[in-house]
Amino acid sequence: MKYLPFFLLSILFTGCKIPVKRITTMPIKQDAKLTLIAEIPDLTHAESVAHDPNYNRLYVSVQGEQEPGDGSIATIDLEGNIIDRNFTTGLNNPKGIAVLEDWIYVSDATVLVEISRQSGEVTNRYKVGDEQSLNDVATDDKGNVYVSDIRSSSIYRLDADKRFTKWMNTLELENPNGLLAIGNDLYIGGWGSPGSENSEGNTQGRFLKVNINTKVIEKVTPVPQGNLDGIQVFDNNNFLVSDWRRGTIYKISRSGEVSVFMTSEASVGDILYIRDKKLLALPLNFQNKVLLYNVN
Repeated sequence: MKYLPFFLLSILFTGCKIPVKRITTMPIKQDAKLTLIAEIPDLTHAESVAHDPNYNRLYVSVQGEQEPGDGSIATIDLEGNIIDRNFTTGLNNPKGIAVLEDWIYVSDATVLVEISRQSGEVTNRYKVGDEQSLNDVATDDKGNVYVSDIRSSSIYRLDADKRFTKWMNTLELENPNGLLAIGNDLYIGGWGSPGSENSEGNTQGRFLKVNINTKVIEKVTPVPQGNLDGIQVFDNNNFLVSDWRRGTIYKISRSGEVSVFMTSEASVGDILYIRDKKLLALPLNFQNKVLLYNVN
């Protein structure tokens, strides 16, 4: 869950205020064979990490303290050294990040922002007008950019001709959070819809798949798994999917088999896994930091 907007979402779903203290932290449990490379602190409410292979750097969305214009994109190298804390500034509430051609696309509250990969300058902003809480961003191999709206259970799309539209809107998307496009499929980490509450009153979502051509939705996991967030390819048959509230990273197969890969801390957001480098990056929102691991 993302700092303020997700907190408000919990209120919306449950009808009562859920205090932050209900989300507890715990020591990191390494179920996988991991080696900590670096801990990068002072990234205020870090939310998402994305890789730019052209510049061999990572982008981190830094939400700030919810003051207008205090959000930013920071850059770090693959060893965990800060390159530029202020690569892009003046954002309001940046979350998901995706890289496509010459641009970085970032969801920023109710706007999809286009940023130059070279300079960090904002080059365009896209908005339909009914967005409520944009979240993760993904791109496909046809040049389309997808962005989830967790509050309205919608997905918006910027096509290759730079037309921005509401692409899907249905509760069957289970208030989509994480996105990842592979071929003709768009994988979705659901936050959960009203009626999917667990014994603690928290909604839970499934790992879903949407056929981009037909918009048919498939439940990869038949039962809800948690407040799903970041999605990354782990190997030919498995994904890594983060559960924001529990701080768990699941390994989920294409056929829906679920196992625990590792357990970190609550508020682990839009994770990154660089498969050829075996590098795992965990943004920890409440803890204001990013952790880099080598996966042995």
